[in-house]
Amino acid sequence: MSNPADNKPKYPTFAEVKAAALRAITQVLTRWLPGGKVTDGGKEYTAPNPRRADKHAGSFKVSLAKGTWCDFATGEKGGDLIDLVRYLDGGTDVEACNKLADFLNVTAGSVPVAASSKAKAPEWVPVLPIPDEVMRKCPPKHRQHGKPAKVWVYKDAEARPLFVLYRFDLGPDESGTPRKVFAPLTWCKNSSDGAEQWRWQGLSEPRPLLHLDHLAARAADPVVVCEGEKAADAAAELLPHYVATCWPNGSNSLQKADFAPLVGRDVLLWPDNDAPGLACMDALAERLRQLGAASVRVMALAIFSQRPGLAGDAVTFAPGGEWAEGDDAADAAAKGWTPAHLAELERTGELFALVPVATPATKAKPAASSKSARKPKAETVPGGFRVTADGVFYSGDDGEPRHVCSRLEILARTRDAKGSNWGLLVEFDDPDGDKKRLNISASSMAGDFGKEVLGPLVNMGLRLAPVRAARNSRNDLQSYLQGYDSAERARLVTRLGWHGNAYLLPDRVIGNCGEHLHFYEAGAALPPISQAGTLEQWQQQIGALCVGNHRLAFATSIAFAGPLLQLLGQESGGFHFHGISSSGKSTTGRVACSVYGPPAFERSWRSTDNALESIAAAHSDGLLVLDEISQCDPRIVGETVYMLGNGTGKARANDRGQAGKPVQEWRLLFVSSGEKTLAETMAEAGRELKAGMEVRMLAMHADAGQGFGLFDTLHGFDGGAALSDALQARVKKYYGTPLLAFLTALCEPGKLLAYTAMLRKTAERFAAEALPANASGQAHRAAARFGLVAAAGELATALGVTGWPDATAHKAAKACFAAWLAERGGAGHLEGDAIVTRLRLVVERSGESRFTRWDGIAAKTDDHAPRTTDRLGFRRTLDHGYGDVLTTTVTFYFFPTAWRDDVFKGMNLRTVNRELIERGILQPDPKGKAAQVVTMPGMPSGRAYVVAAAALFSSETEAEAA
Repeated sequence: MSNPADNKPKYPTFAEVKAAALRAITQVLTRWLPGGKVTDGGKEYTAPNPRRADKHAGSFKVSLAKGTWCDFATGEKGGDLIDLVRYLDGGTDVEACNKLADFLNVTAGSVPVAASSKAKAPEWVPVLPIPDEVMRKCPPKHRQHGKPAKVWVYKDAEARPLFVLYRFDLGPDESGTPRKVFAPLTWCKNSSDGAEQWRWQGLSEPRPLLHLDHLAARAADPVVVCEGEKAADAAAELLPHYVATCWPNGSNSLQKADFAPLVGRDVLLWPDNDAPGLACMDALAERLRQLGAASVRVMALAIFSQRPGLAGDAVTFAPGGEWAEGDDAADAAAKGWTPAHLAELERTGELFALVPVATPATKAKPAASSKSARKPKAETVPGGFRVTADGVFYSGDDGEPRHVCSRLEILARTRDAKGSNWGLLVEFDDPDGDKKRLNISASSMAGDFGKEVLGPLVNMGLRLAPVRAARNSRNDLQSYLQGYDSAERARLVTRLGWHGNAYLLPDRVIGNCGEHLHFYEAGAALPPISQAGTLEQWQQQIGALCVGNHRLAFATSIAFAGPLLQLLGQESGGFHFHGISSSGKSTTGRVACSVYGPPAFERSWRSTDNALESIAAAHSDGLLVLDEISQCDPRIVGETVYMLGNGTGKARANDRGQAGKPVQEWRLLFVSSGEKTLAETMAEAGRELKAGMEVRMLAMHADAGQGFGLFDTLHGFDGGAALSDALQARVKKYYGTPLLAFLTALCEPGKLLAYTAMLRKTAERFAAEALPANASGQAHRAAARFGLVAAAGELATALGVTGWPDATAHKAAKACFAAWLAERGGAGHLEGDAIVTRLRLVVERSGESRFTRWDGIAAKTDDHAPRTTDRLGFRRTLDHGYGDVLTTTVTFYFFPTAWRDDVFKGMNLRTVNRELIERGILQPDPKGKAAQVVTMPGMPSGRAYVVAAAALFSSETEAEAA
């Protein structure tokens, strides 16, 4: 018979050691935290923290009643003395428990663990809000730390006080690090006897934000969130149009704060410049997005590497700024940053971080040869199911595993940007070993499972268990999918390009996306972005031939500029190369395509406007190449250019007259080619080119004017045709690698902000150098696009992508801009020129036939002149003599209805009149009105538009001379 003593546990339990340690807490603390002292009326033990350079007691506290502890300087804390020993000595909880047991000579069963008979301390409950009369008697100092350095009052939305926060600056420790302590003060009521008093304790969860009253009063203003009250005060000064706030107790109490007041608000996060601060704000950003903040952006801390200054009233930024670890908004103010500096950086977009933490490019679609898949987390696999390399298995009541299908891993729950269209993202291998991914919508699982779920899976290569009835496998598979539950999430997106901080390609994500992105095609035609050859081969075989050939280098730079539109906030637009057959215009598009993929990347103008909407959306944040504009219907080509440049498709209704599918959107640059210009193409359908179309698709002749067609130099080839043929052959072999290299370099950690600033300055400098002082707004828009292309090409060169010498892209953009200006006729206002041209054309064609002669001063007509039909007005001719000099003036008087309905039909009359008056062609009345009161022959007094022929036609001479 066994001895009962043999059945006793060998070691004491955690509860036994915990109870023993709490009874001998003074002995334990003297051993592990020497040099401390009892404070707060015998309730706490305060000591230096031996885990860090902490030579003075103050921040590290242990409750003598409960054994709980916290370092308020770092936020580290624990629930008992076992936690404390593990924290101080390292190791595991078991090792810490055994150390305490040995130190206190605790053996199994030797310590009673029943609840202590000691009476529970009275519970003090905060009184909210704090009464006004009580606030007037708020304690001015802390019994231990003395007078505070700063006091903040947390208030509710109606400005009623909730609690008071004191900050105490204790001076530096022995290492020179400043020490600070925070103490919350709350008006509390004792739940036992109803007594009320001030208590040095905080509020329970959820805790309020600072300045809730300001948030309520300025409901339309954006919000800046800092990590700490002092930083929030500084942010309020530096960003006065923002409401500044923070939450209590710093980064370690983020989850205990109530951020609901920020729902629907535009939020800017200003992190402390250290790893915990950045991680905290990343977590807060995700939380705010889940709560429903209108937008969440992060302050770009890299801006503080500059040194702020002033030059008169203008702000300046110079290299050499210092931004130390742990710096925040308060340090920015101390280092000379002003509201004007941050306002300028906000205007340029440099204030906001685009990629807080970048990650290397990751494949969204694993390689076909990769057979090893990640092991599903056990907690995400529904009960009874097991996923192995051999497939999915289900164990029923009999415990026998039965095969359901080949391996099918559920990666995450999916939803779109609006939190709708939920589903599951699954991954599996087809019979060839290729990885396949499919989003299974929740609605399809609730419908005909066999048709809407099982059918697509089997069609893509999933294999059902071969020895079981299909119905049984289907039922088990449905249970497997519907039983999935996990916090893993993926975002469904319907376009490529930028999504937050990530750039999505068909087969990978570049940059930091925060969560997995899954492209949900929904009928979109994906561009064939793929790679062949190496980057070095592309540089040698294609890139090298662009050097010295301005149009080739420019078209290639356009390809790099597409992904930069969002970074610089520029609009979509395009370029059109036109010329006779065999001039090489199509080669520009093919070379531009090679940055992204094979020649199949090029699309045709021969598409409906509806189809082009889907094509444009699929090419968003990138390049679209359209060949041969004459293949587009001339009746819609102008509106199609408008659509591509505006970046949005048409809104369409369904059969019930309600809003149909969502309007498609995009940002892109497009390259077009064709034998005809846009104006010539539209003229085939009797349509007229408008200035808005011209500025959305900037046209230039494909011929470089050197006798080689498209090319300026032949690089040793026999002629332009031979060089063009060589390029056409090479773009089929080497493509796609430049885009990957460019995007990967662009998204390197901490680099994107600096690149954006450099791009903006380069583009602005290009426009300033290229334009005359009196250039029109349309010319400025065009120059901005040319400047973007120049900056993109130079950045790609600086990043080692193109292999070109410096300034190649800039010279190419400058030459092409000059070609565009020459074709356009200068940098003037194109709409104004079109107005004058239309008026001049009417007078040239109908000056005799549609204007009644009005000779002399008297208001009478020439009785012998033929009768005027379809009359526009009167033509008055007067002879003037001065000495021997005789001059004749001709003035045209237009009837108001004819002026509006015939001459300038379809145009904005206010714009027309203003333009003609400014040019001195239209003569206003003394009060400045466009039409004068005139008594014309055979008619009562009335208004007419008076045009001096000399002014009308002299402007033509000036324009030609210019």
